[in-house]
Amino acid sequence: MAPGDIVSLLDRMPSLRAQTTSPELGLTMLRIRGLRGQYTRLFSDGVPLDFDRSGGLAPLQLSPMDLAQVEVLPDGAAAIFGMNALSGAINLLSRRPAMEPRREFLLSQSASAGTDGALWFSTPPTRNWSTTTLFGGHWQNERDVDDDGWSDIPGHARGSARTRVLYDNRRGKSASGTAGVIFEKREGGSAFAHQVLETKEADGALFGQMPLGRYTLAGAATLFVQSRARDFADRREHERRQSATVEITMSRSTPRHTWLAGIASEWFANRTPTVPLPSAYVYTGPSIFAHDEMQVASWLTATGSVRLDYHLDDGAVLSPRGSALVHHGPWAARVSASRSYSAPKALTEETEAAGFARLTIVGPLERERADSVSGDLTHTTGASVVRVGVFRTTVDNPALVDRTTYTLRTESDPVVTHGVEVIGTARRAAFAVTGTYAYLRARERGDVEVALTPRHHASIIASWSPKRGGRLGVQAIFTGVQRLDANPYRTASEPYTVVHLMGEYPFGRWHVFANAENLTDVRQTHWDPIARPAPDVAGRWTVDAWAPLRGRVINVGIKVSF
Repeated sequence: MAPGDIVSLLDRMPSLRAQTTSPELGLTMLRIRGLRGQYTRLFSDGVPLDFDRSGGLAPLQLSPMDLAQVEVLPDGAAAIFGMNALSGAINLLSRRPAMEPRREFLLSQSASAGTDGALWFSTPPTRNWSTTTLFGGHWQNERDVDDDGWSDIPGHARGSARTRVLYDNRRGKSASGTAGVIFEKREGGSAFAHQVLETKEADGALFGQMPLGRYTLAGAATLFVQSRARDFADRREHERRQSATVEITMSRSTPRHTWLAGIASEWFANRTPTVPLPSAYVYTGPSIFAHDEMQVASWLTATGSVRLDYHLDDGAVLSPRGSALVHHGPWAARVSASRSYSAPKALTEETEAAGFARLTIVGPLERERADSVSGDLTHTTGASVVRVGVFRTTVDNPALVDRTTYTLRTESDPVVTHGVEVIGTARRAAFAVTGTYAYLRARERGDVEVALTPRHHASIIASWSPKRGGRLGVQAIFTGVQRLDANPYRTASEPYTVVHLMGEYPFGRWHVFANAENLTDVRQTHWDPIARPAPDVAGRWTVDAWAPLRGRVINVGIKVSF
């Protein structure tokens, strides 16, 4: 539905919620089961190619045309992916070359003056070498949908390119490398409170593995550099974000036993060389880790992971994770528990919205710790799957921003989230129906509901895919009441329901598609203005986005395979 970004894709997955942090620019962070976006780590093919947090830009700048699959690991993932993944991790798996050349060109145009163009092509293995390449150009005019003087749809112009080179000798030895660049300018707001964000980004990664007898030696390395220049109404803030990681693993697999052990080192830096006070945050964390999966019996699988991270200021921390899966016939039950740690920093949902100039840090900030436990029961048949899950996470020493003073400090009260998720899918011939429901309680600072977290969330999607080709789908999403923070108009949001319609039909190599997003035309400004009567203590002129801002959006396009 959105060829230029993965926000819509991720926002409609179970356990995930894409939260807009800056209505002026559309910046978005990814929440897992009610925990704020700074606790989510985003990975590409298992490595942090897009910095170490989900950030406000990465979901907006990645194209789904380059993805084959998305994996979501909730309940804390530090034992597997390292520190800072208190709520979990999202792993984006890239598309691989096929045995034949593939070329796809996509062009999409929306009624709201948005244009997306992308070209993806791959070469088949030739002497064990193959490649994939993606070029993208994306444009959106700044739009004021309701004529209130504030843009409801931020404007942007973005160009991106990524290439992958892969080697596989079909005998266990493989290597690959990827490199990408992104240039983007985003803008939005009003005539007197306009914001502009210019971004330049480059990244690269290397992967490799080779057999050593019965064992497999593998390694990966990444490098990421991003420059941000952001103009507020009264100032400019410049950021330089950099990261580098190296990982080496040894593994072995047998019919009943699979284990992996390795060492890794991560380095992250965030520098703000602008007034009033230049600042820098640098994190260096070497670690060792191990993972073991054992088929204890035909009906029982046990999995365990442990990771030891060391930081110069925070010392050493041990992150364990364990799970047990019991299955019998169509039934399967799983229980898991984990402990994760995070090194607190000023990259939060609030600073993504308001910047760093007015932020006060009351420190030192203490290391955050999360204890998670979850369980689920699944019933699977040839035509249906139903899963019911329960979960609970407690974050001790949370570093939270007080909106009344724009102060970041370690709170004595923990953040506690718990809830229930129900997911069901039924298929019959060309028809498929998937329904989800989530009940979530997230509390902080004693017994205060975490802002922008609906207790009730439900969705249903029905699709029809006939044998002659084409697809037609309709989706309805219900979002319940949310507590609002620092909103001068109300303390709680209104519940709302949005409906999406999707259609695609092939004509040989041509695929024509049309999407109608938010057919019910739900807009937050139907209830209250998006603008505040006066800026808050952080300098923000807008309230938080708790409902869609841009309203109904219709886009049509073509995808050509040649």
